[in-house]
Amino acid sequence: MAAVGESEQPAPARGAGTSTTAAQHPLLCCADEDRPRRYAASNLRGRLGAGVGVGHSSAMRIPSSLGSWFVASLLIAAAPAQKAVHGRLDTFGDLKVLHVWGAPAERGYAHGLLLGKDIAATLVAEWTARFTRARPMLDQARGAVGRLITYPDDVRDEIAAVFEGIVESKASLEMPELERAFDLQDLLVANALDVFGLMGCSSFTVWDDRVDGGGVLTARNFDWPLTGRHLLDATMVIVQHFGDGHAVASVGWPGFVGTVTGVSKDGVATFLHVGSAKITMMPEPDSWPTAIAARRILAAGPGEDPDATFAACKKLLEYTSPPAGYATHVVLPKSIGGARPAAVFETDAKSCVQAELAAGPCVLTNHFRTRTDGRQASRDSLGREKRVTEEIGGCIDTGDHRVSVQEAWTILESVSRDGRGMGTLHSIVFRHEPWVFELRIATLDAQGAVVGAPKSERRHALTRDQVFPAVGGDTAPR
Repeated sequence: MAAVGESEQPAPARGAGTSTTAAQHPLLCCADEDRPRRYAASNLRGRLGAGVGVGHSSAMRIPSSLGSWFVASLLIAAAPAQKAVHGRLDTFGDLKVLHVWGAPAERGYAHGLLLGKDIAATLVAEWTARFTRARPMLDQARGAVGRLITYPDDVRDEIAAVFEGIVESKASLEMPELERAFDLQDLLVANALDVFGLMGCSSFTVWDDRVDGGGVLTARNFDWPLTGRHLLDATMVIVQHFGDGHAVASVGWPGFVGTVTGVSKDGVATFLHVGSAKITMMPEPDSWPTAIAARRILAAGPGEDPDATFAACKKLLEYTSPPAGYATHVVLPKSIGGARPAAVFETDAKSCVQAELAAGPCVLTNHFRTRTDGRQASRDSLGREKRVTEEIGGCIDTGDHRVSVQEAWTILESVSRDGRGMGTLHSIVFRHEPWVFELRIATLDAQGAVVGAPKSERRHALTRDQVFPAVGGDTAPR
């Protein structure tokens, strides 16, 4: 497993990161989609006015019909060539699956163009719900991007290209309640929401003879504050196909390029959980969002040596500085030589520690178990950890002494969050071999309360080819 992940560019040390600000990127200051065409036309009139007779007398006169054809031909020739779209959008029932490929800017542009209206609708709704009465908080977050929160150059280019694609899609970015339009700086903040938001999640991993059918079986509930139906309606799968043959599938929202819940083509899974670090309010300068490091982990692949793989994961997570702390659950596709195929990394604003795990299944909720320099574990987190552990134990100690896929869903249901406020917005059960990719997405009941994802009727079982289709020589999925 290479530590750099999907890019050949090494991770910058803190203090050496790069950023995009309003002053540096023209898309922040000018999103005028008509400007290139108007500019070409006005320049053409200026060039032709003296010699061709467009609006002026001239020794060389052209019949009006021929002149119109001539000018139109030159206008077409002067127009910028249309960009290739390195992406496609598949639909399975009510689930959208976006595939993008190529260089970072090519993937980003396709993402923004194909999902422009979805991105605009989702993020305008989220910004309106989250920040209309908390504008100083948004201003603080916008100011943190580029100073405290930075992106690797390739990811920054990708996000800028996503915004370019949104603009090209002609989606409305107006936010009437905030009295301005959504801009690139907002999109950079949106891709760092894991820095500012709190997710209360549950996950577990079992493997080999404790799994019905064998392999490594992992499952996860993603718990997040629900600000509106848009977060449920927009939940989708975004698959990034990298030029080196690796691919990453992330469950999230349009416009989000990082990973909070994701799996790789070669079977690695990564889930983010808010931890119990001492809260620092803001990250250290030049820190990556944890979701970006998580995508890097998936894109790097599993490697042959679990210890080396997990060491590389830790190195990537050291470029993050989550103010409330994160526990990152990393799962490998198989157990090698009897070694545990899962690890947990406990990261606060200052450092990252690989957790010491007890023997048996790996269970993770929202508290650190190795670090002792943070907050006390909450009763809720301890309760969910105990419940999941007992449910797994009940499967292993009785019947066939294994956990099946259906039993994994029963375990997730036992710790599902329903009601108002925080809800289990999506859940996944995954196994690389034999293949299982089952996703459930929360719904709302008649009173507007969340029906947690494990109990929801929005259920999708995708084949390997639907998530990671074969690719051709141009890296485009066939």
